[in-house]
Amino acid sequence: MRIRQTSFFAAVLCAVAVLAAVGLIPRIRAEGEGNVAALVTDIRDVVSLARESDLSVPEALDELLDRGLTAVAVGELTGEELMAGMLAMEYGSVEDLLPEGIPKGVFPDSAAVMIRRGSSCSEEIRSFVSIKFPRARTISLEESELFVFPFSLTETLEAGMLPDFPMLNMLKEKDIPLVFRPGSTPGIPGENVALAVASVLDAYPGIRAVVPAGRFVAGYPELGPLSEVLKGRRIPVSKVEFSHQIGIGFLERALYPDILPLHSVRGEEILNRRLSREDLIDRFVRAARERSVKILYVRPSDLHSGSRLERFGEECSRISERLDTLGIRTGWPRTLDPWSTSIFAALAMALVLVALTLRLLSRFLCSEEGNTGSKGILATLALSAVIAVLAIKVPSAARFFGAITASLAAVEASLVALDNFRRPVRGVLYGVSVAVISGLAIASFFGTPWYMLRLGTFSGVKIALLAPPAILLLHDLKRRVHPESLVQVLTRPPVWGELALIGFLAAAAGVMVLRSGNVSFVPGWEIRIRNFLEQLLVARPRTKEIFAGYPALVIWFVVRRKDLWRNYREIFRLGTTLAFSSVVNSFCHFHTHLSFIFLRVFNGLWTGIIVGCIMAAVLVFLLIPFWRRWQGVVAG
Repeated sequence: MRIRQTSFFAAVLCAVAVLAAVGLIPRIRAEGEGNVAALVTDIRDVVSLARESDLSVPEALDELLDRGLTAVAVGELTGEELMAGMLAMEYGSVEDLLPEGIPKGVFPDSAAVMIRRGSSCSEEIRSFVSIKFPRARTISLEESELFVFPFSLTETLEAGMLPDFPMLNMLKEKDIPLVFRPGSTPGIPGENVALAVASVLDAYPGIRAVVPAGRFVAGYPELGPLSEVLKGRRIPVSKVEFSHQIGIGFLERALYPDILPLHSVRGEEILNRRLSREDLIDRFVRAARERSVKILYVRPSDLHSGSRLERFGEECSRISERLDTLGIRTGWPRTLDPWSTSIFAALAMALVLVALTLRLLSRFLCSEEGNTGSKGILATLALSAVIAVLAIKVPSAARFFGAITASLAAVEASLVALDNFRRPVRGVLYGVSVAVISGLAIASFFGTPWYMLRLGTFSGVKIALLAPPAILLLHDLKRRVHPESLVQVLTRPPVWGELALIGFLAAAAGVMVLRSGNVSFVPGWEIRIRNFLEQLLVARPRTKEIFAGYPALVIWFVVRRKDLWRNYREIFRLGTTLAFSSVVNSFCHFHTHLSFIFLRVFNGLWTGIIVGCIMAAVLVFLLIPFWRRWQGVVAG
């Protein structure tokens, strides 16, 4: 039995699509059940808003809950906050609290807390201090007790010392979800930190998640006891986006899959970048929509005057309403149930990898129009099975196979589209189909909670941007799609136009690598265009598709059919790879819902084609006639 290679490749893609769809069933089910996000704010911000509005804290909180707020975060107060009087007690150095005489063996600059017997929260504080600070010294006074900590006052200013018990007690009566934020305290053994956190969790059952505060996780590096406390109580830890907190990675891996991604915007960022209310709302909606963030940690802004409570309530309401229009309801989210990569997903990625590799080799050998026999088909299936097993058993091999698959998919999709310049619609559809099916195979294999929660990193995103242009260039030089071969290009003197082109391409490649996943390198005008497209299309197309990849493909169709610029039109072929690399990479964002990815790919396709047609029209009806007239004037 013999079959044409193109027909065999098409049959393989159909099989890959079916296998990938089966492998994606757990992810699709989880995405359908997990369209819930929580709006959370810090209780101390609520206290501040209540004070400004002449309301009690429960009244201000009720108003925010009515406007869309879901839960409240309560943390451990630092030494600086305790000195500011956030608890009804005295906090300072021993020298300040005992001016009449310091007991022997006590350092005058040691941090200490003085609690009056029978005062509010005195029992909770006494119990907590004995658990977390077993080396604390107790000094009994006439009407109070003095707890001396084994730290200087200066060392406790930024450390988490005592939970905000008054707020915890008040919120316990409200029966709403709570987020507890234990602070980092240097010098405290991990076992004591775990026992202290456990005592808070047991006393306040409304706590649904833990978000460690500070520069390092409380108890670091002895995080085993804390992870056991949280895991035993099924309390998830919140993974803060873009956080560099020391020790959070260990805690996330230990608690997997009990993780809830969290997004917040720091007050310093709001002030430094002068983020408007619309900017903040867009940021939170985008985090929930594009990155499946489950906890939106909102805070009132100090940038604008007027009633902060009213303004903050309106922001919560607008975020909640916009999420609802996108099918995301506000409430307390659930963590993902774990599942592993299925054999169907592994076979899908392995099969498309083998097919893409064979297809590229046949193109380099000028045999892509040949036939494939029974032995070739059996060899393809056998090699795919071996790669599938290896990918499941060896994670590093799986990441390598995924990166190669993404790169080869972008190359084959580009070549299929470019080869069909006489039938451009067919070429575009074929190219997009190759990229989408290959992307689905990758998403099927890596679409597990481990990668969806970004505990595992996929190494193919940047490779799939840089490798396809290089592979396509080598192909074009080998096949003489470009007028010269690689040897001829290397042996003749360089042309100034080529040197300028090489420099431009190198600079563009560097910009793409820097911009990939990094908003810091995106200019302001492009951010404004992105925001406009998000408002208009919901799923914003990628810039590489709208303004580079698809326009380059359309212009290639024009210059190839008119046989223009034989020595320089290679730039349009290389630019085309950006579109299909971007399509494949969209499926490599495993934390994004598949429905959103499909919408983004579709929007990128039609908007990019429209932009390309406009550019092609300008080229054909304005630039080329002008160039020809100018040449005629010069020649005359």
